Amino acid sequence: MGLFSFGSKKDKVRKMLETNQIEAVVEQALKDRKVINALFELLNEKNPGIVGDSLLALTNILERDKNLIIRNLRIEHFLKSFDLVKSRNSYVKENAMVFLSFLIKENPSLFTEFKNDVIAKTKDVLLSGDKNDKAFALLMIREFRIAELRPYVEELISVQEKVILPFEGMKWVPLGEIAKDVLRRLEG
Repeated sequence: MGLFSFGSKKDKVRKMLETNQIEAVVEQALKDRKVINALFELLNEKNPGIVGDSLLALTNILERDKNLIIRNLRIEHFLKSFDLVKSRNSYVKENAMVFLSFLIKENPSLFTEFKNDVIAKTKDVLLSGDKNDKAFALLMIREFRIAELRPYVEELISVQEKVILPFEGMKWVPLGEIAKDVLRRLEG
């Protein structure tokens, strides 16, 4: 990093992602928080490849040094990641699910910090998302034991449509089975 490094690194990071240099972006982000901020900014791009790559890079950074992401995470980044779960682009959707899942498992206090927003976003995904989105929302309800959303979970227990999520054991599972598991967790 130069002595007089001013402003956003968004354009530089975008160019690196466009040329498939995700690992180089991750390495730079571990040394320069402006790169992390640029990755969060790039979640608003129109190009789904850039958005998906940004999420992938953020997940890789999180795996190596969770505190770097957590220190730079603002509520709008967190909420944008939730919105991206409903993307019609599978690359964006799956990377958003993986990033959020890992982020929350690494820092459960995010739920406490952003509780009302998490509940509202989870409810929105549960009501307006496709079957895979709903399955992800169910996993969030299970993880955080969001009892407030129990009535919506109960509505899904008879759904036999199978879902595919980017998590182990979550491929070709009926949505209703996930809902039943969530209800058991809420009761226990």
